[in-house]
Amino acid sequence: MNVENLKSARKSTGMTQKDVSTALNISPNTYKNYEQGLREPNGDTIVALANLFHVTTDYLLGRPDAAEPVDTLRRLCDEKSCSALEEELLRQYMELPHEARQAVVKFINDATAKALQRKSSTAPQKLIVMKRSLHKVSAGTGYDLNDSDAWENVTVKYSPDIRKADFLLEIEGDSMEDTFSDGDTICVQQTPSIDIGEIGVFYVDGCGYVKELGNGCLISHNSSYAPIPLQGTDNRCIGRVLGTADVIEA
Repeated sequence: MNVENLKSARKSTGMTQKDVSTALNISPNTYKNYEQGLREPNGDTIVALANLFHVTTDYLLGRPDAAEPVDTLRRLCDEKSCSALEEELLRQYMELPHEARQAVVKFINDATAKALQRKSSTAPQKLIVMKRSLHKVSAGTGYDLNDSDAWENVTVKYSPDIRKADFLLEIEGDSMEDTFSDGDTICVQQTPSIDIGEIGVFYVDGCGYVKELGNGCLISHNSSYAPIPLQGTDNRCIGRVLGTADVIEA
């Protein structure tokens, strides 16, 4: 066995000594001894190595007329138009042990994620002007919807919820925490009915609420608040809550 040819054949594939030992189902020390000339592989192993490295057995045995191995990494770099520096970095990477390769990949992934985050944060944010009612809707004990008809224009960040909303309302109270908090601006899609389990804005005996619709009642997400029965009340659904709006300025 020509150890220099063996090393050259392995490196041309980009495989580490551990990769080869795993592929041949032999111990890493056994293969290491092959490359150091401390141990000779048997005939079957030489054939397996030749197949793995895409070379002839004559090349591994060091016969002078044997063909040189195909440099698969060079061929790949030629196909991808890699620079000389990129090719050298790839060769250095392929020489690293498995754990070191994983560390390099993690570093690249982290760096890529940070670069994308910076790009996203500096990209211009699409804004839209929406109408928001001056009266608030309660996530608590109710709020009189008849105290005002006025609306104000607010600038908000564009989102899928905003696109589908008809208007905005500001929440007052804490009965819907942790879903919504006091002071949140919610996107409302106007509709006379919603399904049980959905969150909506409701008019009940002159007061406005944002609640989850239950079976014959309105449900708070804060367990400190009891359900509000709908039977025997003057009630109607005003709209479906789609989510919160990110208000930039009023």
